[in-house]
Amino acid sequence: MGGLVPFGCSEGSEPSAVAGEAGASQRREHAVSPQAIDKSLAAAEDYFGRHELASAEAILIKLIEKAPRDHRVYELFGRVLFLKGVEARARGEQQNAAMLLDQAYGRYRMSVELASELDPVLAAGLHQSAGEIAVAAGRSDDALGHFQQAGRLDPTNPKHPLYAAQILLQQERWVEARHLLERVLTLDPDEAFAHASLAAVALQENNQAEAIEHIEEARRIDPQTLALRIQEAKVRRRCGQPRHGLELLVMLDEKQRAEEAVTYEIAECYRLLGEPMKSAKAWEHRYRRHPSAWPAAVRVAEALLEADRPQEARMWYEQARLAAPEAPQVRSLAESFQKRAGESR
Repeated sequence: MGGLVPFGCSEGSEPSAVAGEAGASQRREHAVSPQAIDKSLAAAEDYFGRHELASAEAILIKLIEKAPRDHRVYELFGRVLFLKGVEARARGEQQNAAMLLDQAYGRYRMSVELASELDPVLAAGLHQSAGEIAVAAGRSDDALGHFQQAGRLDPTNPKHPLYAAQILLQQERWVEARHLLERVLTLDPDEAFAHASLAAVALQENNQAEAIEHIEEARRIDPQTLALRIQEAKVRRRCGQPRHGLELLVMLDEKQRAEEAVTYEIAECYRLLGEPMKSAKAWEHRYRRHPSAWPAAVRVAEALLEADRPQEARMWYEQARLAAPEAPQVRSLAESFQKRAGESR
């Protein structure tokens, strides 16, 4: 993963050369005082805090040479690379962002390995952070391992099993997720996201009464968080209460209703109520506020076809086709038009 310090000897390395490198590293460590290392780390942290990432990175590269066994250096380096990756992603540089986030996780992984003798609670916090970086880097299995280890090191902290459960939910490992979520609620009965996650598990088990019970409890604990409102709308819709789901979302402001998750629930509730034109309007609202969100144009066209408005639907299809002609959703929509034309002959 491009780590500056290898995790082990490469195949074919001469033992004498490896031993020589290790001896050189140890000599460098002894040549630099702990006070000097602390001073350099503080300077890098200061640059990081002022968002001068290049200066922080330059100090950390030198520190790795001088103190290759100090876990703090790798942890801070991981934070620097993570922030650079987030910024690259915001600029649309997806490949660069993926590389930076993967490198950030590599630094965190080295930090965790070097910090094995830390106080268990501090080590658990480092594993938790490494897991969160792994999630950002798309390494869900690595993330799960870190969250689980954090839970073993600090078994009284509900955050670690809660995060591990989210990975298990993504992997559709419902029984394991339920076990962890129930543990979370044993540690903290008022953890709203644990209740919301158990509602998702109950839906998969087709236990609608339990799903509603958990999401209502989550909203009682935390009525202001939008994600929980959206989750309740989803639960209501899937439990055959689409009108109740709509009532939770249609009163939101225009910006919130243009968020993809909100739009999806509003549109699906209208569709289930037999109102495809209102479903189309919901997706149109998102597209008007986010013109680059071409999948919304596809959704408008699909809803208009369902409403038997093929001419208007084709206009929206053309919008999507201009933006993403090879996208599977656009190709599928084209096939819908061809099928409809064949049936009308």
